[in-house]
Amino acid sequence: MDANKLKGMTVVSVAEAARLGAITDVVFDPDPLRVAALQVRGEGTDFVIPFDQVRNLGADAVTVDSSQVTQMASAGGAFDGLPRLSKLLTLKVVDDAGTLIGTLQTIEIDAATGRVQRLVAHRKGVLGVGGASMTVAVEAVRSVGTDILTVAADDSTPKS
Repeated sequence: MDANKLKGMTVVSVAEAARLGAITDVVFDPDPLRVAALQVRGEGTDFVIPFDQVRNLGADAVTVDSSQVTQMASAGGAFDGLPRLSKLLTLKVVDDAGTLIGTLQTIEIDAATGRVQRLVAHRKGVLGVGGASMTVAVEAVRSVGTDILTVAADDSTPKS
């Protein structure tokens, strides 16, 4: 599942049969690279839902057992320092040989576990013509920084 498709999805409590809010961002744990939490905007409040409390990532909504799984989004909280999808999709992908692969474009996750399955980086062409997308195996990720994601040089392949 493309993690970007989660943004805007409704979060539903199964126990209360209630809409809790809509996902505004996805919080990632960089080591291991996986979804840590979902950032949600409810009625007048922002909160996070730890990914291990998600019951299902459905086609139309994300379900949780009850509203009790929510945590207030706060500075210094458990998920405060972790990177958000919105920030990750601005990172430059560089291999350890020093070659620019491109800008991170897609993060595909396993809907059941939240683990990142693969990354896609896109490198623009000249004057808007051409360009190429490259698939990067998650095993190739060396580190995630504030501006750059580094990967092993041999594990990037053209996207099929």
